[in-house]
Amino acid sequence: MEQLILIDGNSLLFKAFYATGYMGNYMINKDGIPTNGIFGFARMIDRILADNPSNYVLVAFDYGKHTFRNDLLDSYKATRTKTPDELIPQFAMAREYLTAHNIPYYELEGYEGDDIIGTLASFGEANNLQVAIYTGDKDAFQLVSDQTTVYRTVKGVTGIDVYDKAALKEKWDIEPDQVRDLLGLMGDSADNIPGIKGVGEKTALKLIHQYGSIEGINEHKDEIKGKLGEKVRDGIDNAIMSKKVATILRDIPMDVTLDIAHYDGFDFNTLKAFYQKYDMHSLLKGLEINTEQKEEKPLTYEIVKTLPSINKESAVYVNIFDENYHKSDILGFGIYNDEASYYISFEDALKDVHFLSYMKDEKKKKDGFAIKGAILACAWHDIEVKGYDFDLSLATYVLTPGVKENMKDVSEYYDYHGVRYEEEVYGKGAKRHVPEVDEVARDTLEKAKAIYELKDVAIKKLKDEEQYHLYEEIEMPVTYILADMEYQGAKVDRDVLVSMDQQFDQEIEELEQEIYKLAGEEFKISSPKQLGDILFEKLGLKSGKKTKTGYSTSQDILEKISDQHPIVPLVLEYRQKTKLSSTYLKGLQEQIFDDGKIHTIYKQTLTQTGRLSSVDPNLQNIPVRSEEGKKIRKAFVSEHGYLVSFDYSQIELRILAHLAHVTRLIEAFKAGKDIHAHTAALVFGVPDEEVTSLQRRQAKTINFGIIYGMSEFRLSRQNNMTLDEARLFIAKYFETYPEIKTYMDQVVKDCEETGYVSTVANRKRYIPTIHDKNFMVREQAKRFAMNAPIQGSGADIMKLAMIAVDQAIKEHHFKSKIILQIHDELIFDVYEDEVETFMQVVKEAMESCFKLDVPLLVEGNYARNWADLK
Repeated sequence: MEQLILIDGNSLLFKAFYATGYMGNYMINKDGIPTNGIFGFARMIDRILADNPSNYVLVAFDYGKHTFRNDLLDSYKATRTKTPDELIPQFAMAREYLTAHNIPYYELEGYEGDDIIGTLASFGEANNLQVAIYTGDKDAFQLVSDQTTVYRTVKGVTGIDVYDKAALKEKWDIEPDQVRDLLGLMGDSADNIPGIKGVGEKTALKLIHQYGSIEGINEHKDEIKGKLGEKVRDGIDNAIMSKKVATILRDIPMDVTLDIAHYDGFDFNTLKAFYQKYDMHSLLKGLEINTEQKEEKPLTYEIVKTLPSINKESAVYVNIFDENYHKSDILGFGIYNDEASYYISFEDALKDVHFLSYMKDEKKKKDGFAIKGAILACAWHDIEVKGYDFDLSLATYVLTPGVKENMKDVSEYYDYHGVRYEEEVYGKGAKRHVPEVDEVARDTLEKAKAIYELKDVAIKKLKDEEQYHLYEEIEMPVTYILADMEYQGAKVDRDVLVSMDQQFDQEIEELEQEIYKLAGEEFKISSPKQLGDILFEKLGLKSGKKTKTGYSTSQDILEKISDQHPIVPLVLEYRQKTKLSSTYLKGLQEQIFDDGKIHTIYKQTLTQTGRLSSVDPNLQNIPVRSEEGKKIRKAFVSEHGYLVSFDYSQIELRILAHLAHVTRLIEAFKAGKDIHAHTAALVFGVPDEEVTSLQRRQAKTINFGIIYGMSEFRLSRQNNMTLDEARLFIAKYFETYPEIKTYMDQVVKDCEETGYVSTVANRKRYIPTIHDKNFMVREQAKRFAMNAPIQGSGADIMKLAMIAVDQAIKEHHFKSKIILQIHDELIFDVYEDEVETFMQVVKEAMESCFKLDVPLLVEGNYARNWADLK
């Protein structure tokens, strides 16, 4: 069945404008013309057509501001904010782009684009076409049918949710035509459609499920009891009118034939001229790549039970069904090169000696995507994998840390459109499923082909950006080390967690009873609304900040009023204990594998700074300062003798001294001085030995705070100073270390010129908001610019340390292993007979992995469990 693609031009252009011009950070071409909206719009259209080739495409636009809906409702869209000046010229540019692309578009006076889409959708269905509607508006859900699917843009310019009848049923449990009733009851604040005052989505759905439609509700309005009945009776006329306004017309007076949507493709030179005119170089590059691709043969593949001989470097994509690759099923494997394209299912792969031999052959070079997960998913199923020497995900992360780790978004970064979103193939949520083998094979090989074709493009970009060393010599070795760490896992004494859990349950119950007694009644303590009513209405505590949903009971609010009533400290303690209980005591028990260990996942491509993040579970976030948090760490024990910890001492301050060439700091670090006492001595003008504990604490606050762009206000709050005292203190600090101020100013200036900052390993963090029109956003960007080189360099050095330690462990043939990385700290499970030598070797490796102008210093310790390490 042929497909008719209908696109809501206004919706997509607005979406693109705000997604790519966040907080006023607009793209401007060489002539000073804003282009971010049309750039995003073109990307969306290009992607839609690349993913859904069709001979019938039409973009519908609104015509003017006045439509028949304004005659039904004077205030229709009256509250909409004025269209930004930067967007206004881009409507004409959108039409110019469509003309250059040979894409038909249509507009009709007195009607909206929705009505054009509704009319064409009906025509398409009547002519046995599948209809695909692309829009950001939920109004279009009323057009869904057996032949019509709505693709709603939900995030940026790439995220899309797919709505067919089943999805609509799952979301709201209503039929498509009842969407009009839902909108009529709820109203729409964006379009200033009133609906029934006080009726939201939940109530509207309840009424529809009971009465079927607004007309049905009207017939039974006198039967509805209580306040809801009053609301319905008072607002039913508005609801009837709102439904009419929200109804998309399907028979507007237009000449409807397939000719008006006929699309024959674009003329390369015409579209190229448009992209050149508006400096859209990445789209131009993608156009050239895609034009070349159109001349290639379409993807073909063979589903095999036995893998034929593979004699050249290939992309190998492991299709892992769930996100946690430690626990997930593997669907199958795709092996692709320019001569071969094979898919083998997991079941067949396990039985195929040729496949198993190929996967563990280190000489058979393999290209992959997120190879750590691929290696580990295979390892859990007794499939050994060697020979991966390229990872498209890691390469892309080094180039641009903001791209999400999924094949679709990564391939889009290179303007490659041969990959589909996961949910398009497998669905999502309750609808996630494994499709037929042909569909799984196609998806797997599409991804393998993308890896193979994009490898050289990515490597060239890395070399052009002088980042190939960061990728090849740091990130790739670390991914293998992390794979070993995750597979090794951390040993946990379940009995410790169970015992603490029981104790916490008892303490939580006792706290509940004390809180109820002080409140004079039982209530749901975890409910902010009920708690707010108790604290600020019944007990009359002051400083209650009321919101639309009730009083705020956030942590900072409760801490401010903790001395007003004994119930408040108990609530704070209750919250802390229930969170520790659910997240760690109960949560960690659920994460223990059959081997008695927890196998976390280290996200290598998540943060902008290069730091690693631990998830599922997060072992980097176990509270360290509270006694309860320390007790939880007691459950982490050594498997072989001792846990050993090595932690970098004041690494970010040392990096700052190095990057800013701070003479006095460098000398102090080399002399092994107490850096905070020494700073206090210099700032306050006293000898080191006469520095008071208060002075040292103040110096420590600013030593660390300056790395994050600490303001006078924050310093005054943290050190109980007046603003004038804080201002004077910062001034004295910069007088003491003038190189820091010079460095910080230069970093911001460089960022303003280049758009990014970089680390000692040339890891780049792009900060597009550095030129934002909003002062607060711009100031935040400056703080990012000042901090990122320091924190990012810390991440680089820690990764170099992991590589150095891993190499040293292998050279000394230690049996001991790295098991955890907690920011600036490495934790090892060490055999008892290796402890002394091991600690000497690791200390030397970590302190010599990178040369700064100041010495790197690590502090080591060993104990039987994690809690006793500190």
